[in-house]
Amino acid sequence: MNFEQQVAAAGFPEDVQVTRETLLDGHLFRAVQDQRGAELLLTEEAVRLYGLGPATAMVLTRLLAEVDAGLPEPQNGRFERIVFVGD
Repeated sequence: MNFEQQVAAAGFPEDVQVTRETLLDGHLFRAVQDQRGAELLLTEEAVRLYGLGPATAMVLTRLLAEVDAGLPEPQNGRFERIVFVGD
């Protein structure tokens, strides 16, 4: 399943934009709704441990929980970074 399909399957509201950016140390996922947002960094170590598909599903579940709770306003032009601790 590709990323867009995973986002659709996760059940985000239509007005939430979910993106993924590949960085040197992992993948940065961002959920934005009405200029509020949050982001989560998925490390390469986590990808090696769990695989990209399952790790992406975990990240999307966590971001959806943030959306449901109400995304925070950006601080100093940056979105809140969620720390997601795995096993």
